[in-house]
Amino acid sequence: MTTQEGTRIITALESTWGAIQEHHPDVPDVVIVTGTGRGRRRNTLTWGHHTAERWLDAAAAGRRAELFVSGEAIARGGEMVVETMLHEAAHALAAARGIEDTSCAGRWHNRKYAALAQELGLEPPKRAAKVIGFSEALITAATVSRYAAQIRKLGAAALAHIEAPSDDEGEPGEQGQEPQQSGDNPGPRGGRGRAGKRMAVECGCNPPRRMQVTPAFLEGGKVLCGECEQAFQPPEPELESELQLGENTEPAEPVAARVTP
Repeated sequence: MTTQEGTRIITALESTWGAIQEHHPDVPDVVIVTGTGRGRRRNTLTWGHHTAERWLDAAAAGRRAELFVSGEAIARGGEMVVETMLHEAAHALAAARGIEDTSCAGRWHNRKYAALAQELGLEPPKRAAKVIGFSEALITAATVSRYAAQIRKLGAAALAHIEAPSDDEGEPGEQGQEPQQSGDNPGPRGGRGRAGKRMAVECGCNPPRRMQVTPAFLEGGKVLCGECEQAFQPPEPELESELQLGENTEPAEPVAARVTP
């Protein structure tokens, strides 16, 4: 009998959660589920969430928390899955330790959450963001190395997934809309689709040096170029000029090509 795809997905996620528990024994057991993270409202997407005491566990005569990892997060690859699960592991730790790490129906992530996220190997933002606080905690290079085996296995497994929105479509949560959490803790990047979301910035060199950063990273303070010693910042909007060539008019080529995420 062929293994069912749903079984493969949950087995892979459970294996990753087990690896997290090996490094952090205080992280409790959970019931892992998956599905689409898209909400009913337009442009809302939750990459993952943790809900305490949702499942009745007859064998243990108690309750277990639910850990949801969206099919869209799986589409982003192993690193995104690990980051999502570490974010939720911080919430799981908070519940196990009786720590109030969020407020406003799970939207606002406070400094206690930031400390738990850092304990698990994520790097929270230096400043709280509007609506979501310190939610946008990103996986560090050291943590990627720690879970390299799990990240590779998740990538090699080629799990079924749900197509994640592209940056060109407009990331969920944009256009002034807040994520709908329904009391659940939003996943990394605040459940606002910031996963994979980067913005191009450039320095004052000629030609300018470019890189991709998160909005939260840029808000944390100036990033200076080692060559021109000027701060990286979003490029000025390109103006489309025209060249007059006799009777023909053609738009000029852009001075520099855009670097897309």
